[in-house]
Amino acid sequence: MDTPTETNRALIAKAFDGLAKGDPSNFMPLFDETIEWRVMGSSAWSKHAEGLESVTRDLVGPLFSRFAGPYLTTAQLIIADGDHVAVQAKGDAVTHEGDRYDNDYCFVFTMCDGKIVKVVEYMDTILADRALGTGS
Repeated sequence: MDTPTETNRALIAKAFDGLAKGDPSNFMPLFDETIEWRVMGSSAWSKHAEGLESVTRDLVGPLFSRFAGPYLTTAQLIIADGDHVAVQAKGDAVTHEGDRYDNDYCFVFTMCDGKIVKVVEYMDTILADRALGTGS
C-alpha cells in the first residue's frame, strides 16, 4: 500500500511530467478550492492569493497571458515527506516581446487528501520583473 508520501510525490511528479510538455491537465485539477499560493520576494510578481478563484485570476491568468507560446516547467528534483512535496524546477518560455523567461524555481506544496492546499514559491523575482514587466 502506498504511503501518503509516495502518493503525494506521484501526484506532483505526474503533474510536472505534463508541465514539462506544456500540458497542465494533471496540475490544475490538483488545486483545492481553498488553495493558498504565496510567491516569495518583493517584486511585482510576489503575491499572496487565497482561494482557487484568486489563484487563477491573480497569479495563473496574468502569468500565462505574458507568453507567446507554451510555458514549460521541468522538475529537476522532487522530495516528498508526508503532506509536503518540494520541487526544484526550471522554466522555459518566451514572452510576446520575444524575451526569454527561463526562471529557476523551488515550490513547496502542502497536500491534503490528494489536493494542493498550499504553495510557497521561490524564484528569481528580478528576472520576472525584467522579462514579464511590473504591470501585472
